[in-house]
Amino acid sequence: MMSDGLPGDKRKLQTSRYSEEFVPKNGKILKNSADQMDCGAENLARKEFTFSVCGDPDNIQYAFTGDPDDGLITALNSSCDFEEKVRVDSTILVYGEGGLKGLVNVDILCRYLPPHTHFRLLFLRCPGPGREGAGGELRRPPATRHDCRHVLFYVEPSGRTVVNTAQRIVLSDRIAQGQTKLCVLGFEGQTVRQALTADGRFDPRVHDDTHKLLEKVEPPRKIQFNHAVDGLNGRSFQVEMSSYKKKLPGDDGSGGKNWKPRAGKVAEALPPSDSGRYPLPRWHVEARKAALLRFKLAVSRNAELGNMSERQYLNRLHQEAQSPIPARAIRRVIERLASVGCLSWQTPSAQGGGSCFFLRDRYLLTSYHAVEMMVGNTTPPDSWPAAVHDAGQVFFGYEEDGQKGRPLKLAAWLEIFDQALDYAVLELEESPPGLQGLAEHCALLPPDAGNLYIAGHPDGQVKKVCPCSLMTCDQQRAAGDSANLLENLRTAIAGGDAENYLPDIVMVASHAFNRARYPNTILYKADFHHAASGSPIFNADGLVVGLHCGGEIHKKNKDPERFCVELGRSIKLIVHNMACKSDSLATEKSKQFIKDLQSSFK
Repeated sequence: MMSDGLPGDKRKLQTSRYSEEFVPKNGKILKNSADQMDCGAENLARKEFTFSVCGDPDNIQYAFTGDPDDGLITALNSSCDFEEKVRVDSTILVYGEGGLKGLVNVDILCRYLPPHTHFRLLFLRCPGPGREGAGGELRRPPATRHDCRHVLFYVEPSGRTVVNTAQRIVLSDRIAQGQTKLCVLGFEGQTVRQALTADGRFDPRVHDDTHKLLEKVEPPRKIQFNHAVDGLNGRSFQVEMSSYKKKLPGDDGSGGKNWKPRAGKVAEALPPSDSGRYPLPRWHVEARKAALLRFKLAVSRNAELGNMSERQYLNRLHQEAQSPIPARAIRRVIERLASVGCLSWQTPSAQGGGSCFFLRDRYLLTSYHAVEMMVGNTTPPDSWPAAVHDAGQVFFGYEEDGQKGRPLKLAAWLEIFDQALDYAVLELEESPPGLQGLAEHCALLPPDAGNLYIAGHPDGQVKKVCPCSLMTCDQQRAAGDSANLLENLRTAIAGGDAENYLPDIVMVASHAFNRARYPNTILYKADFHHAASGSPIFNADGLVVGLHCGGEIHKKNKDPERFCVELGRSIKLIVHNMACKSDSLATEKSKQFIKDLQSSFK
């Protein structure tokens, strides 16, 4: 898989390099709210640590230091000794020894680690092409308030039921097979369940207040999951799983076993988020689910036309996406990457991110649902422009870890957008210096476009490029015959009917993966559809043909083969929709922008 599209130091491990194993089985990313809590540091000076490498016959200990606000993996990356041990295809497990025991989350901030802690590092190979990306959560440094005490306690990777049946409670195969306890970070006032949820390594089945922590002392002690972690520092536990299940919305009393939400009720069935981020809008969740259903039908039909199985058809698309990238495509796409930006926002109650790209003058294009998440679900519509200005900023130079460059503020302006097509135009307070606008490098997507390339900031991390194999593109919609389509989409959204939520561009991403081939190895993926909405979709000529609006994981029954499905809107359809809106817009400024955009569109 193409990584950042630019040369750079590939020897450094990225944050959450092994996070594929920490993805829930339903394909959703667990958010790490611990990094977002307002918790302070006990010591602002750099902390000193040592590490050694498992399997080193000399057992040499290497010293390294880290700033309090550095993640552990960032501090390790700053060590030349660490760099010498790392291969580009490696990932890492970190075991604490001495005062801090157990398997440590590589994203824990150094401020929460006891000074002079020793770590033993286990490097694991990440096999297969296209798996070198760093999936996982969007992380930001914690706020600088210093009024929150932290707690470190330990939890075994295997739980038990009340009848002593063993239960796997972690997402990683490698961790589940081991006996090492996990070191969990919690904060004063936080419950046990919130701490385990924020950790990101535990299976969603533990996210329930009805479970307990079992401490194996004399006499044994049990602590409810809704109990605060304040007094747990340094103590070790096993999770005792409750047989009680909370009723889901609409449960008929059967414990939710056979309950399935209707399309219009998908969002209500989703568990509430503890991450501090605004949840995805209900209509967008429904859109992705419905698009995945349509994708499955298209796979079945196309496979049948080709006289092959669905697996064979998907594997062919996957192989096409992983085929060698033509030098011409690399050169053309790289020319446009500087104009792709990382959109981020932070409010007193939440934070998040997405992607965007520079069109012309001071204007950006991104996804509507990203803007909706930015302003929050309690902000009235007439206050959206001010909320965008207060919360949002854009980084165009974020191509290396920790080097985002100068942030550019968003102006208090929001007039051109469409919920059905999931796009929004934003304005910067100043023109980004030295960037070429991509409005003059847009084109209609032809049926024989070949591979496509999504460029953006998945999970709010460094800029990456993901090759994809085009599966379908609705040419009738993309050609501009959109009046009935848009009306149907808006009606479906208003009525909670997801049947018509089919994006125009459907792609199979190069980072599809298969567990069955490597049953004893940790595998990785970087799902491009998490926090990458708003990314441009390029063709092999480096022209923007679409706007990335989300994605889903396709998995059939118990088949271990999974495919990452990326979804997008045709840029031609978006520009056509803007033109249709022009007469109804309130300001001459917006009308002039659309006129200029149309004139530059090829």
